[in-house]
Amino acid sequence: MKRFIVSVSIIGALAAPAFAVAATLSFTAPQTSVGIGEPIEVSVFFDTKNAINAIEAAVIIPSRFELKNMSDGNTIMSLWVERPRYDRETRTISFSGIIPGGFLGTGQLLKLTLKAEAAGSAALSFDRTRTTVYQNGPDGTPEPTTLRSLMLNAEAGTVVTVTPIVDIEPPEKFVPVVTRDPQLYEGAWTLIFATQDKGSGIAYYEVSESPVRMIDPTKLSWTKAESPYRLLGEEPAKYIYVRAVDEQGNIRTELYTQAHPLSWLLGLALGILILALILLVLQLLRKKRRHASP
Repeated sequence: MKRFIVSVSIIGALAAPAFAVAATLSFTAPQTSVGIGEPIEVSVFFDTKNAINAIEAAVIIPSRFELKNMSDGNTIMSLWVERPRYDRETRTISFSGIIPGGFLGTGQLLKLTLKAEAAGSAALSFDRTRTTVYQNGPDGTPEPTTLRSLMLNAEAGTVVTVTPIVDIEPPEKFVPVVTRDPQLYEGAWTLIFATQDKGSGIAYYEVSESPVRMIDPTKLSWTKAESPYRLLGEEPAKYIYVRAVDEQGNIRTELYTQAHPLSWLLGLALGILILALILLVLQLLRKKRRHASP
């Protein structure tokens, strides 16, 4: 489906002036040498002295190590345009997301758990051709960014079992928003949602549309979904349930219902602002990929 030109005026409401100050993407780990079979936890960190509002990145997993788990718990990313996913053939984790209002400072993007498979040293690194940081401005200007790799070392040692993350807390509360935009899904009603999980990270979302309110939401029929999500009917259902499930199976369920007109208008305005940022990032990614194509 052909996609969209984003309104600069909408983005400008969220944007701050940009200055040419380099950002840094890097890795940190409590230790960089482990025995074969041992796990090692590595955090993907971002640092900037200039406000940014979008990040696209690809992390290359070295051949001597295997990815066992990845978590977006405690991430600075507000909304994922592309949730982190691992391609085993290319050994690459790719992701992209936005931070409405911009981000300034230092924060974690992801936490990776790797396991050493063979002895030797190897570098955990970013794919420079697929990693871009965008300034918090109306033009989607790339921010000069330093990409730092991390050298890991695997040695012959005792094989140990990875200790699972203990997480009994559900994802954070969030507010689903229903909106529509002629540039997305041909103007169909669209559901926007996002939250974070500070423990194990978000695994997936599910949506259920219902004409009646359910006392027990577990009895609803659920569909896995990603935001923005196209609603089924020509008009939004009276009750729309969204549940976020973390990596440990903890669930947070939120309800959207048609409320007071003023509340609806405020929700619509918020949805338009968030949607505009999503469309901007998608436009930038498509433009970048077209330029990269031979």
